[in-house]
Amino acid sequence: MPNAEDKILEVNNLKKYFTIKKGLFGQKSEQLKAVDDISFFVNRGETLGIVGESGCGKSTTGNAIMRLLTPTSGEIFFDGEDFSKLSSKALREKRKDMQMIFQDPFSSLNPRMKVFDIIAEPLRTHHSYSAKQLKSEVLDLMEKVGLSEAQAYRFPHEFSGGQRQRIGIARAIALKPKIIVCDEPVSALDVSIQAQILNLLKKLQKDMDLTFVFIAHGLPAVKHFSDRVAVMYLGKIVEMTTKKQLFDQPMHPYTIGLLEAVPIADPTRRKKHERPEIKGISQVQSTFQLVADSILAVLWPRRNVKSRFQNLKKKKLGIMSLVTFPSETKTRRLII
Repeated sequence: MPNAEDKILEVNNLKKYFTIKKGLFGQKSEQLKAVDDISFFVNRGETLGIVGESGCGKSTTGNAIMRLLTPTSGEIFFDGEDFSKLSSKALREKRKDMQMIFQDPFSSLNPRMKVFDIIAEPLRTHHSYSAKQLKSEVLDLMEKVGLSEAQAYRFPHEFSGGQRQRIGIARAIALKPKIIVCDEPVSALDVSIQAQILNLLKKLQKDMDLTFVFIAHGLPAVKHFSDRVAVMYLGKIVEMTTKKQLFDQPMHPYTIGLLEAVPIADPTRRKKHERPEIKGISQVQSTFQLVADSILAVLWPRRNVKSRFQNLKKKKLGIMSLVTFPSETKTRRLII
């Protein structure tokens, strides 16, 4: 069970900006704020879900936590130690306790290596096992994730997507880490296989006392797997609360829009379902229409789109605010 007083991961004011060259010869540059000043924590033994649309900064956050990307600024404390300032040698040693499961189970596996060698690689790097001990460890890991010994000497292309993700999970748990960052681990899988992988992760969490940061854009998976949920939009966390509160009483208009976008499987319920009006933006059909208009304002700077936003701003939208437009040439960005 999660310990509310034992923070295993704490992120303070994390930023990750990318420089984008513009102009004919790349003389001009702008900052793309992929992750823009976010803070959160994860308690030992819990699962924090990070959800949002594509491009909102979820995966960049996960990569920055793992130091696969160097943060522009901010602090990342893992077990009380500032993970963002470790030297290469100290970082290599600390990586045993922090592992990652990647989105694409095929591209994250070396196609020239057999499954046995893929799972054994972290063990060979960090431990000095004999051949007999190494084989025993690898086969035990394969059994934990639902793979047989007969599959140990095959190549990744000989497996289905779900089986390849099981190989990735076995590699991630090989060093018995304390926390695992799951970067959309089921988004590339069929729905039936998604449930199997999520149930496997839950079982491993219980058996190995694991902590997860679960990144996804599918709300059903987040609801099934997470204890708390953080909603990201345009590089910022706009809402963070418990799973129950988020799905029962969403507070932010963007969260409401995400929940309303989830398809209803039952056609009889779908016909009767009416989308509730989001207070403060009744002039716009939905939150996603507002987002679409903000993109349109960037790509097609016309006065009518600009005027629409300025009219909305005059309405005093409460928790929603809109950035001013200093000139027609500068990028417009919706801040919620």
